[in-house]
Amino acid sequence: MKSISKLKFKNVIVTGGAGFIGSHIVNKLIQKSYHVVVIDDLSSGKKENIHLKATFYKADVRDRNISKIFEKENPAIVFHLAAQPLVEDAYKNPYKAIETNVMGTVNILEICRKRKNLETIVVVSSDKAYGKSKKLPYKEHFPLKGDHPYDASKSAADLIAQTYFHTYNLPIAITRFSNVFGPGDLNFSRIVPGTINAIIENKELLIRSDGKMVRGYTYVKDIADGCIKLMENKEKVVGEAFNFASKNIFSTIDVVKKIEGILGVKINYKILNMANNEIPRQYLDWTKARETLHWQPVTTFEDGIKETFDWLQSKNNTA
Repeated sequence: MKSISKLKFKNVIVTGGAGFIGSHIVNKLIQKSYHVVVIDDLSSGKKENIHLKATFYKADVRDRNISKIFEKENPAIVFHLAAQPLVEDAYKNPYKAIETNVMGTVNILEICRKRKNLETIVVVSSDKAYGKSKKLPYKEHFPLKGDHPYDASKSAADLIAQTYFHTYNLPIAITRFSNVFGPGDLNFSRIVPGTINAIIENKELLIRSDGKMVRGYTYVKDIADGCIKLMENKEKVVGEAFNFASKNIFSTIDVVKKIEGILGVKINYKILNMANNEIPRQYLDWTKARETLHWQPVTTFEDGIKETFDWLQSKNNTA
């Protein structure tokens, strides 16, 4: 009972908590009896994603006045997920993507630095922070060298988080995810929700790449579990980065074919081959998370696809 009581009733701020991954983390925190505060500007997140028991503030992470929210809510723990999350949008508007992903992170960490009373800060990075590497799978010690707007912004934010640990001793842990899929994702430019949406709406699936790009795919609830484990294992994780991924390593066309088999449908698709500067092959080694946190993904690709299909279908029926 002692360990449980230590976990309950603490205030947790989740930036980007109305987003795809952030909302799943919020739900799990509330299940564990935390008081959760969501900060989100709703530029990509949806208010309907926010748990009814969470306290919500509509705010941009670049806004220095967010410090007033921290003062009022007095968090013990912070999850920083707020970001411009789409690669294509970053190509079109690099200034906003870099400003949001980099300076938004600086703003949040500056607020945390000045408060001096936080137990854990989990900064969510990305596998894209690694950039291109000929060595596979990607491991946590690999250099961060993103070379186009989105990737570079994630590399920079990741390095800045490390800087705040090394320079100011902030209790920061960093996560880097593979491609995440599951209920809550309405960004149909991503291959999993895009494919399922094409099935539901009976329309042609447009694949912007050449279909040969290889990625790892991890179910969102497994990712959320990993983030919670970081929070619960402060002594083991502070100052460290952890990959969260799975054994689901597929090309884009593999994903389409697997979804066809899982759902028993035929998908009409067209390869546009117009993606810019894509990383040909990228998947992560998550040995460190397994050995340090005793974390591993538990949802099969098949079950994750079925749950995602059911969720998207229900959204379509109520739209």
